[in-house]
Amino acid sequence: MKIIEDANSELLINNKEKNCQRIYGIDLLKMIAMINIINLHINRYSYNLRLNTNHPKFKEVFRLQVFSFWPVNTFGIISGLINFGKYKFSNLIYIWIEYFFYSIFFSIYLYMKSLLNKRILILSFFPVGIKRYWYANAYIFLYLLLPFFSNYLSSINKSLFTKLIMSYFFLYSFYHKFIQYNIGGTNFDFINEGYSSIWLIILYISGGYIARFYLYKPIFPKLIYFLIFLISSFLTSEYTFYSSKRYKVTNTLLISYNSPTIIIQSLSLIFLFYHLQIKNKYIQKIILFFNPLNFNVALIHLRIFESKIHKVENFYNFINKLDKRFLFFKIYVISILIYFICAFFDYFRFILFKSLKIKSLCIFIEKKYIN
Repeated sequence: MKIIEDANSELLINNKEKNCQRIYGIDLLKMIAMINIINLHINRYSYNLRLNTNHPKFKEVFRLQVFSFWPVNTFGIISGLINFGKYKFSNLIYIWIEYFFYSIFFSIYLYMKSLLNKRILILSFFPVGIKRYWYANAYIFLYLLLPFFSNYLSSINKSLFTKLIMSYFFLYSFYHKFIQYNIGGTNFDFINEGYSSIWLIILYISGGYIARFYLYKPIFPKLIYFLIFLISSFLTSEYTFYSSKRYKVTNTLLISYNSPTIIIQSLSLIFLFYHLQIKNKYIQKIILFFNPLNFNVALIHLRIFESKIHKVENFYNFINKLDKRFLFFKIYVISILIYFICAFFDYFRFILFKSLKIKSLCIFIEKKYIN
């Protein structure tokens, strides 16, 4: 989500010859990732809390959740990939202003509609630090730590870096899931299934590792990366279906951000889209238009869901009325429509911030704060 938006309109990555060029494939992946985040939230506000394993649409809607669970890991890894070794405090200020703007905007609107009490209205003035925005809290903690470890990680050799990365994923992914499966509980509460600053830091460091040693030369053909994504997705969904049929309960062991199969989903898509050549000028312009608007789609659609569809039952009934055939793709179409509506809504915020020179203000504050 926001963690990779530091490079809003300046996503620059050095290629093999160390020339600076924009990687449109990564920008496109960010858009697709945000659409899949909308899928996840549709899942939360509709069928995920209501459908049981015997429901005729259980497999379709649950498979959609599995195929849409990769974006958070992808955003975190790409952040390290494009920002590793860079640090701009003004970006952190700009992020906070964006959060503040939408938190206040929607809260005042809801308060005027009598859908919000005074306590929640006051809390909206403090968008960072409240439970609603877990990713913002995790991201800010990560960003404040970057100056302490980025330089070190940029200087260590490949052998040590590889051992660190392998240790992280072995302990907090494979070993963590092994303990969960065999014992049922772990002491890795600080990982919190990936909903934490620690996991975000691991993803960021992994992105830096990929950028330093493995990004510029494709390991596999693009088709192989796509097949890896499909295989990891089907392994996750079929294991879940098998467990639900055998034990009569939905087993979500592999449906978490630190799940090995979800990590593989993210990595395969990053390598696929990084090496995807997008040379059509019109497609490039479309991607450039939506790039600075991408992250705030998450803020806008969440608040709309919370305000307009605050009764889970309403959205559940809407999804339940859809025909079972091609349900997976129908919900995707709904998510795409929501994405574009929210993006165009954010375009007016973008114009407002540009006219008010908010970015320049953030840079000015950074200079005064640091100096």
